[in-house]
Amino acid sequence: MLVTLIVAMLIFVDYQAERYVGGQIAADIQTGRESVVKAEEQRIEGLRLPAGLFAAYPDVKALLDTNDAATIRDFIVEQKQTKERPELFIILDKEGEVIARTDSPEPLPIEAVVESGVFATPGGMHHYAVAPVDVVGGLAGYVMAGLPIDDDFARNLQKLSNDDVVIVGETVLGSSKPRSELPWNTRREWEAAVQPDGKNYFVDIEGDSHEAASVLLGREGSLRPLAVVMKSHDVAMRPYRQIQAGLLILGLIAAGIGVAASALLARNVTAPVSKLAEGTQQVAAGNFDYRLDIRTGDEIGDLADSFNVMIQGLRERADMQKFVSQSTVEMIQARTTKKVSAGEKVTLTILFSDMRGFTSMTEHRKPEDTVKLLNQCLSLQAEKVKKFHGDVDKFVGDCVVALFDGEDMALNAIRCAVEIHKALDALNASNPADAPIHVGIGIVTGEVILGSIGSEDRLDYTVIGSNVNLCSRLCSKAGPRETLISESTFTLVSGLVAAQKIEPLQVKGFSTPVPVYRMSL
Repeated sequence: MLVTLIVAMLIFVDYQAERYVGGQIAADIQTGRESVVKAEEQRIEGLRLPAGLFAAYPDVKALLDTNDAATIRDFIVEQKQTKERPELFIILDKEGEVIARTDSPEPLPIEAVVESGVFATPGGMHHYAVAPVDVVGGLAGYVMAGLPIDDDFARNLQKLSNDDVVIVGETVLGSSKPRSELPWNTRREWEAAVQPDGKNYFVDIEGDSHEAASVLLGREGSLRPLAVVMKSHDVAMRPYRQIQAGLLILGLIAAGIGVAASALLARNVTAPVSKLAEGTQQVAAGNFDYRLDIRTGDEIGDLADSFNVMIQGLRERADMQKFVSQSTVEMIQARTTKKVSAGEKVTLTILFSDMRGFTSMTEHRKPEDTVKLLNQCLSLQAEKVKKFHGDVDKFVGDCVVALFDGEDMALNAIRCAVEIHKALDALNASNPADAPIHVGIGIVTGEVILGSIGSEDRLDYTVIGSNVNLCSRLCSKAGPRETLISESTFTLVSGLVAAQKIEPLQVKGFSTPVPVYRMSL
């Protein structure tokens, strides 16, 4: 409960902080946009003064009369250098054509300009203002004064607005943040994230979430760089995160004290119950070797003893299941609706698999080696039976008896036989020093009697009938790596399996020869 209260308190503080900070950032961003617009207006207005002063120089007017570009450039460059002017100056004739400029020895042309705004230079973009050069006879030309739009301008905007500012032309012109941290370098990328419509968006910079909005610089008729005003959401939330951290620490201390007290109580009261719950989980997971060690001398202790007895019974039952087929297990589980001694006729596919030369193979082996070899071979075959949805009915010495049912029972049994031969070949290849192991397999499909066979004290849930006997006889006649299939089985898979029809076999217990098909690897 204490932890829940702490979490609820932290969520509430976070919610309130997010609401307050979100509203404050939105207001700050709007104020920042207004500050940027105002600062640009003041900058352009400030350029009108040096442009007007230059336009009023008598020397400028006299030089414009000569139209000597080189002399005019030397004059304006000298004036800029001697008076340490930061501005860029450009002299234009009365038609607006460039005569000279301080940033280039050549009179590079510029696009048509209005009274003020933004224009491009080889070095970037500049704010500018234009002043006419008036003479007695009329207009002699124009003086254009400009200041670069660069990192210094962006940093000045940041000081005025308390927000980070990035200015983008075709590329980034200026930024109050290190350019290496910016997520984009082109205007197209910035406009894709921050549309120039005044709406606020979120921008991720170096893992720091920023709320951003944009505003267009310049005037109608001039270039319009994009100024993006941003404020870090994470920085704004930092004080509240510190408050949350303090509350969390206090809460954890309180929770720790509560947990320690609970643990002390649990040691004396609830520990036995916890062990009992753990034992239940272990049994549910199939661990029947688990034992409860609870000696309290009360009802819980009695329950633990009963629990251990139950586990022992479950362990014995699990061990016994290894000695019976899956069909037997299913029959026992269904005994409430089906008599144990009942028998029924069913149509199944039967597979007998018998090792060839097993007696001679084990003649000189130790008993434990013989059992190990036999178990390895039988396990391999049982695995293939399970893979193809069959059920191992029993192991008779070195023989496997498996049952298949369902629509594809014949095909599954044949596929199982092929896989058994291949798996044994692979086993032989991995043990070239040992004598090879091969089996002969018989497969028959037909009607059998399925039921509980035996006495009252010892039952075997299995199949009997002539088809079972026939399968056993076919298995005994099959050679190593060979599978003999009854005609009833081959008829079901004739379009799917390639098998050779051989001479009918005279089989013990059958009055007439039995049609048989042979499959060999």
